[in-house]
Amino acid sequence: MNVIGPLLSRKGLISFLSLFAIGLPALAQQNTIEDFFRPAKISNVSLSPDGQFVAGLAPIGDGDEIGLVLINLETLKPRAFRWKSGYDIYSFNWVNDEDIVFNVSKWNTYVAGIYRINRNKKRSVETLLDDDLVARIIDPMPKDKRHSWLWVKKTDYDKGRLAKLNKKGNAAVRSHGTITIESDRVLEESESLPTGEVFGFWTDNAGEVRLAYRYFDGKLEYLHRNHRKEEWQALELDAEEWRIVGFDHDNETLFVCGYGDDNTIGLYIYDKEKNEIGELLFRDDYYDYIETASHKFFKDQLVGVTYHKNAPTSVWFTPEIENIQKVIDNLLPGKSNVIYDWTEDFTKLLIYSYSDVVPPDYYVLDLAKKEFKLISKSAPWIDQTGLAKTEVMHFKTDDGLRLEAYLTRPSTGEAPYPTVCLVHGGPWARDTGGFDRETQYLASLGYAVLRVNYRGSTGFGKKISWDSAYDFREMQDDITRATKLLIENGIADPNRIGIMGASFGGYSALCGAAFEPDLYKCAVTIVGVFDWQALTKDRKRQEYYYSYNKLIEEIGDPKNSAAFENISPIHHVDNIKVPIFIAHGKGDSNVSVQQSRKLQAELKKRGIPFETF
Repeated sequence: MNVIGPLLSRKGLISFLSLFAIGLPALAQQNTIEDFFRPAKISNVSLSPDGQFVAGLAPIGDGDEIGLVLINLETLKPRAFRWKSGYDIYSFNWVNDEDIVFNVSKWNTYVAGIYRINRNKKRSVETLLDDDLVARIIDPMPKDKRHSWLWVKKTDYDKGRLAKLNKKGNAAVRSHGTITIESDRVLEESESLPTGEVFGFWTDNAGEVRLAYRYFDGKLEYLHRNHRKEEWQALELDAEEWRIVGFDHDNETLFVCGYGDDNTIGLYIYDKEKNEIGELLFRDDYYDYIETASHKFFKDQLVGVTYHKNAPTSVWFTPEIENIQKVIDNLLPGKSNVIYDWTEDFTKLLIYSYSDVVPPDYYVLDLAKKEFKLISKSAPWIDQTGLAKTEVMHFKTDDGLRLEAYLTRPSTGEAPYPTVCLVHGGPWARDTGGFDRETQYLASLGYAVLRVNYRGSTGFGKKISWDSAYDFREMQDDITRATKLLIENGIADPNRIGIMGASFGGYSALCGAAFEPDLYKCAVTIVGVFDWQALTKDRKRQEYYYSYNKLIEEIGDPKNSAAFENISPIHHVDNIKVPIFIAHGKGDSNVSVQQSRKLQAELKKRGIPFETF
């Protein structure tokens, strides 16, 4: 998570970090903080089904609003579209060759309504669902000229419904307490969601919703059905152990990923009728093939996968595409080049390309014309000559785990460097070795930056990512171990080390100050969790029952405070010796702002210096 960007309007964080960096060499600032954290020129680029246009999200005009950019791939001429003041276009989908449907959000906090724009008409925006409905496209179904599947609801307390969006509809649906269905206009074939806490759905290759994922009656499970008029039935596949990727070409066999009997997650075939895990399609010896990987289909056949090592890695099951990948890699050496979208006839391919010192660029390869050209850079204003290289480092923990971390040394100055330990959130997430704006900004100021994939981080095998998923104190020990290794090797200046992060990273930052009071000289915590007992109770109040019960299962009953006090730095504030920077928003629905307010009160009571945002 970008933890500096939201604080650009406030210079306090930067001056706060400088407290422990006195003596930095004078640096030639080739890139400013605005350069690093201004919105990308274009992002989320997507190819139209006929391959004539791409669309992407981009800042439009002088304001901060994010709009749509449509680019003709023949001329590369862009056309920009902004919704209205105070609103961003949040997400979009091509639903046919010419039409895009999109959601909008206000203040980047909620998504409302669904709207349509035509690529060939300058003023053709139409309202499909009014902004008093919250909706999300489940499957845009570009092959279906009429329908897209969506999930739609009226209020925060409404579970919502599944419905087919009539893409040809030309009138808005307004709701008054309940969701109105007008089959000849915009919404069709509405149905209630399955009972329980529903997390997601899968459609088959024919565009029918066939699978659901829910938590119900104390159990996480998959549901399936053969067609819409059937009742949902529980699938025998263990939802705690396996993740569904999607349907094979026969619309019956499933692709799933899980550990099986090995230490890393692999990609398998699953026969849902026989409840049998079948052929192993792919596995890496060290990195997990997790459900967030990208699966490449051509004519409903799985032709390749892209997953993360320390950078994205593509594995192709057909030699033709493997050879195309080699050609692209030769054209763009030293970069990660991901083929992520293509036309139905496989004549035009979109490529996402970047490295640790190159912000993402978008290219198109036209196989029919044998043309390869740049569509757009995401940050053309960044001067790449002064950017800092990132090294992959591995280290052993005291209990024998081999963990991965990323070290970025500043391109100027000499070791030992003032150092920032930048901790990722989650904790069930991970850092990667690619371009990172926060890292590059801090490095441009003369800091070395350490990003640790501590135990519990996703993607590193059963012993690291699964067995240790709730070992919060041990996670902090991993970060401590990596930081001390930098000191021992003369890389980090022991008198100028800070720790910072957001969400779980904010928790870790305060843990660093409380549990290692002599290691860090300051801590920056953004939307942090400091009291796990309070957070667990919040999960029950918010009706996040799966999360609530999982925390109880792994940590204990919040009525018994001992286990929670051990992992919660709010109970160890007496140990803190260094200044703390605290940032938290009142509207945070994941971690209550009361966590940060309580921390401020405890620090103030003890006279420990802190700043807030």
